[in-house]
Amino acid sequence: MPTQHVSVLLNESVSFFAALKSGGIIVDCTVGGGGHAEAFLSEYSQARLIGVDRDAKALEVAQKRLKKFGSRVTLVEANFSELDSVLDRVKVEKVDAIFADLGMSSFQLDDERRGFSFQKRAPLDMRMGLNTKSAWDVLNSYSEEEISRIIYEYGEERFSRRIAHRIVESRPVRTTEELSRLVILSMPQAARKRWKSTLRRVFQAIRIEVNDELENLKSLLEISLKRLKSGGRIAIISFHSLEDRMVKRAFMREGFAVITKKPVIPSQLERLDNPKSRSAKLRVAEKV
Repeated sequence: MPTQHVSVLLNESVSFFAALKSGGIIVDCTVGGGGHAEAFLSEYSQARLIGVDRDAKALEVAQKRLKKFGSRVTLVEANFSELDSVLDRVKVEKVDAIFADLGMSSFQLDDERRGFSFQKRAPLDMRMGLNTKSAWDVLNSYSEEEISRIIYEYGEERFSRRIAHRIVESRPVRTTEELSRLVILSMPQAARKRWKSTLRRVFQAIRIEVNDELENLKSLLEISLKRLKSGGRIAIISFHSLEDRMVKRAFMREGFAVITKKPVIPSQLERLDNPKSRSAKLRVAEKV
């Protein structure tokens, strides 16, 4: 059974939206199981929340958790890159706050059928929604050069060429277990003691490609500037350097004022209680 998902940087995220005390609309672009959404709605009793997620199963969980807030909540199954059309659909022109937690939820990682984790034997899927290519498609139809580029750019993995070559010569690759074995066999003997770190990077890279994560983030950052009210805030929690750099650069461009000069990171206590939070970085900006 999937474990209970623990929301990262929960209190810190809530604190940056104090303007919602007098009401307004916040969009939770990655509503997931509803942890952050519940905290926003509980703290800001006059606020309304639009929750967006591409994962239908996550929305089912959120709907149950947020039912007590009644008409203050609107949930929409969509990719956050489609925020423009989502807001048009619910007849909202501008919003007061936008929030996104770009991390994987525990019930995605822990669902053995979905193939997100190298620690569980599963089919090569990794889709957050149902309308994208799967990890099987990437690994069994992309060229060796394309696979190498994905692993190098999205995983920042130095053995990307060796790994891609091993994958292509061993196709078809069907399960997470097969992929993990091929990755470890690709590594020089001296580097194999760090096999877990390499597997995390490779699985991350493939997941990013499958779900077009960086392109979707780029779209969200562009839309947010258009859809936020003047003085409205956007807060994004990222979990790897590629996302964090994109967010940092976007917040430094014209139209935004940076609120967090340095990213907010989990406290030592949170990292001990929830090891999955250790790489989280929260950045906040305000529309000017």
